Amino acid sequence: MTGPAQQPTLPSTTEDTASVPGWVEKSVNDIFAALPGAGPQLDALRDSYLDCLAGAGRGQDIDAEHDTCRLALLDQVTQGKLLDTATTQVLTQRLEALEADITANL
Repeated sequence: MTGPAQQPTLPSTTEDTASVPGWVEKSVNDIFAALPGAGPQLDALRDSYLDCLAGAGRGQDIDAEHDTCRLALLDQVTQGKLLDTATTQVLTQRLEALEADITANL
């Protein structure tokens, strides 16, 4: 006998998962693509940042959650010495502007 109980559960396209609008993902990808020395470490941080943004606004103030996402990312960039100070400041400004756009478009 075959049936649902014997088959693995697969996610469906109707499942509720946290995600960001497509324009946000594109904007984040563009910001990171413009960084010098982009590589696997920055790619992983970009993905973590997007995941964090996707979960923002579900429990607290969305701006505070955006701040938390950005600061966690910048902490990792600084600790890993992945970017110089000037580039990190530019990254900070671009992410802050993006987060303001996200809030404005809610």
